[in-house]
Amino acid sequence: MANEDEKKLLFRMQHIIPRGLSSPTISNNPNTNISSSSSPEEIEIQMTWGKVAAKVWGPANGRPVIAIHGWLDNSGTFDTLIPLLPKDLRIVAVDIPGHGLSDHFPPDIAYNYIDTLVAVERLMKRFQWQKVSFLVHSLGGATAMLYAGVFPEKVEKVVCLDIIRATPTIPATVDVRLRKTIGKLLKYEDAIISGPEQPISYESAVERWVSGTFGSLDDKACRILCKRGLKKFEDGYVFSRDRRILAAPLAFIPKEDQVILARKVTADVLIIKFSEGPYYEPAENYREHVEALRTQSKCVRYVEMEGKHHTHLTHPELVAPIINEFLNFQSSV
Repeated sequence: MANEDEKKLLFRMQHIIPRGLSSPTISNNPNTNISSSSSPEEIEIQMTWGKVAAKVWGPANGRPVIAIHGWLDNSGTFDTLIPLLPKDLRIVAVDIPGHGLSDHFPPDIAYNYIDTLVAVERLMKRFQWQKVSFLVHSLGGATAMLYAGVFPEKVEKVVCLDIIRATPTIPATVDVRLRKTIGKLLKYEDAIISGPEQPISYESAVERWVSGTFGSLDDKACRILCKRGLKKFEDGYVFSRDRRILAAPLAFIPKEDQVILARKVTADVLIIKFSEGPYYEPAENYREHVEALRTQSKCVRYVEMEGKHHTHLTHPELVAPIINEFLNFQSSV
């Protein structure tokens, strides 16, 4: 046990507290909010099945960045953070399919991580980008980490917030998981066929959303997400997300496969893990993945800091200094 504790301590010294990376402090500056930056441009990107909505920040000739939000959220999750980042970035913050203002997948087409890889490739072609960086949170981080392993030559930097990779498939319970997912999918399909959701008041929607995150979102942050996450009707509001995404995705992503892909990543990687955010795997699995990323990447930073799952939205002033130092860092060739 002592030997294992020593390994954990060594890991923290080597990776969680990297040299030259100062600890963030809470800023009381009233100007560190979204109103201090110009408004983003709203765009729609046509896909084969429908449209993807996105918000574009920064100059047209800026460094390309794709920002991808987490499960059940939308691109508004970056609204308070992006204004605090370097001004030379061209950030395309997307609503992934079934979320925010993006179209839902057609009936009988399920959601999974592989679809998002294809969507990223379409974005790359749409903007004629040869290389891109990622700013990603939660589920978005799973997509970015997979993409960086499949297309390493196309990725410069990856900033992962509160996740390290896609939750691996567990062989011992895969049958139970798939059984539950299929049951949930059919239940939500039946509900969609039977009719639209019953509208509720705006305040009820906010309360339901905040409680669903177990306090990770506060009221103010939730109202930012509601701008794209709610649809208004005469008698109230309904959530804009596809109800089918409430079921876990039908995807097989074993840990071993993700470790192999991590060894192929050449991009600089920053992973910021919030202490009160969800841990989808044991700590030793995180350490294994970080070590795999170091195979070819010249800069891999794993930073633990206090906060909940949406700290980047509720307290962006804590996260921005770490991200800015990383984005401006040039790894040696």
